[in-house]
Amino acid sequence: MSKFRKSGLLLTIILLLVSVVTACGSKDNNAEATKKVTDGMGREIEVPVKAQRVVAINNFGDLLQLGVKPVGTINYYLDKYKDDPEAVAGIPSVGDQEADNEKVVAATPDLIIVSNYFKPEVVDALQKIAPTYATTFGRTPYEQLDDLAALLDIEDQKQAFLDGYKAEVADAKEKLKGKIAEGEKVGILQFWSKKIYEHPTKVFTPLYDDLGFLPTEHVKTLTATTEVTQEAVPANVADADRLFIMVDGQADKDTYDSLKNSAWKNIPAVQKNQVYLVDSGHWNDFSAAALKWQLHDVVDLLSK
Repeated sequence: MSKFRKSGLLLTIILLLVSVVTACGSKDNNAEATKKVTDGMGREIEVPVKAQRVVAINNFGDLLQLGVKPVGTINYYLDKYKDDPEAVAGIPSVGDQEADNEKVVAATPDLIIVSNYFKPEVVDALQKIAPTYATTFGRTPYEQLDDLAALLDIEDQKQAFLDGYKAEVADAKEKLKGKIAEGEKVGILQFWSKKIYEHPTKVFTPLYDDLGFLPTEHVKTLTATTEVTQEAVPANVADADRLFIMVDGQADKDTYDSLKNSAWKNIPAVQKNQVYLVDSGHWNDFSAAALKWQLHDVVDLLSK
């Protein structure tokens, strides 16, 4: 073989190697591309432009509705979604109510989502595993969707959820035609840990904003979740045409059965048998998933 042919062959090999190295480098750069964002704790952090492996310590329901299946979450959410096995299939637990950092490491995340109600030292420990973004506790589901969609660069998936939910609301209204009167007021209570709570209207937008129920005069005054006594409930819901009570298990159902035959027997909604017991874990999630749960439950209960 002449030296010219050898030189030509050598040049070809070198060019091929360069192209392979360049391609690999490009792939790695794309996978590791980052951006700086400010989270709900006021921290400026560097996160992946396109996170692929998200561990959800919080905002699990919002992520699912955005079409993002986390690679790990806590038992709190796995239990909450047990009635939808397809949603949680293949998602490992990374802790019970809070993160087990060793399990988080095992999930090999490239992004961790928490809430800003966690202590800074907890978030700092997670940050050492992978970029950790704190969402802002108390924001509405729509605000959380805006935040997460921007963080993950999935605005199209957010719009798909909004369009789908709008269609579900239209279908719900159609099914409820003739079942509820215009201007009906609803009251909503939550039984939790042997206490009773009331929530502001922003927690139940499917009822008030989408289906057109009106809040009671008392609920209009609420700006935050508030504990209420059994004795105060009758006056607070006296103008409610219907009453929804969020319960967690048989003990809460038994508590209501006792109250409706005693202290609450004169509540108008009780007398009209227009009280509905709903799943507390679903209705109190304050997420995009909860919007659908509330909407579907109301349709199921009132369209019969």
